[in-house]
Amino acid sequence: MLKALIKSLRPKQWTKNFLVFGALVFVPGAIAIPNLGLRALCAFVLFSLASSAGYLVNDILDREYDRQHPSKKYRPIASGELSVPVAAAFAIVALIVVIIGSLYLDRTDVSLPPAATPLNGTAYPFLITIVGYIVLTFLYSTWFKKIPILDVLVLSIGFTLRAVGGAVALKVIFSPWLLLCTGLLALYLALGKRRQEIIRLNNVGETAKDIQSIGGRQALSGYNIPLLDQLLIMSASVNIMSYSLYTFSASGHPDNRLMLTIPFVIYGIFRYHSLIHKEDAGEAPDEVLLSDRPLVICLILWVLSVSVLFFYPGFT
Repeated sequence: MLKALIKSLRPKQWTKNFLVFGALVFVPGAIAIPNLGLRALCAFVLFSLASSAGYLVNDILDREYDRQHPSKKYRPIASGELSVPVAAAFAIVALIVVIIGSLYLDRTDVSLPPAATPLNGTAYPFLITIVGYIVLTFLYSTWFKKIPILDVLVLSIGFTLRAVGGAVALKVIFSPWLLLCTGLLALYLALGKRRQEIIRLNNVGETAKDIQSIGGRQALSGYNIPLLDQLLIMSASVNIMSYSLYTFSASGHPDNRLMLTIPFVIYGIFRYHSLIHKEDAGEAPDEVLLSDRPLVICLILWVLSVSVLFFYPGFT
């Protein structure tokens, strides 16, 4: 049962919560303060617990649907390895821990670097953010995931809230341009996932009339490949533009040196776009991002370049 519970928590999906470290990296001087690093780590753990509780609730609600899916039928709750009462009990315990941890972050003081803009005038900002994330996750599992367009937009908001959570955990104001980039990138990945799901259904000759009978999302009936291809192009274009504007904004580097990292962002998006169309990748974005060697190298080079440009002695 313990093995089935751990599997249901989906620890591999916790990589999505690395977004909470964005403020630690992009707020000048924050990474050099140990206390801020510990707070970011605490925020990561709390968002991981919250997301795992959301996965448990989602698997409980979708257990009948998952049993019809070619791969999701092996999930512990759908297969019967993990009982619904045990999963529900752990989800409740995890959420209680999340609330207690959030109150701790909100009620303790921090020391900020000189270049950081402190977050003032908001009571319990981290608690509000993570509760908003939990509520949004529940609404997605019960309603939004059934509605075309809204399903991917709500997913992108969930990713944006992770980045917001990382900033309010440090009690700093994060660049709105970076928040926009986060949401647009999540939207792009979600659209790519929908595209591959439709291709999988088309490969078995399924029509939109009975999508759920073979494990398809109900919202897929509102999509088709030409529409998703256009939405992918639009979201990728706006994403690149918003990141470029960030590198030239006042919240970026004072002398605009971050513009040197734009080619890494362009290549990463173009590479992922080619994988979606040439290799029908995208149904599992986390696996693609971690298994494709050019993408991994691009991500590493981007992180290194941002780190060097931010922490070069000439930064003021």
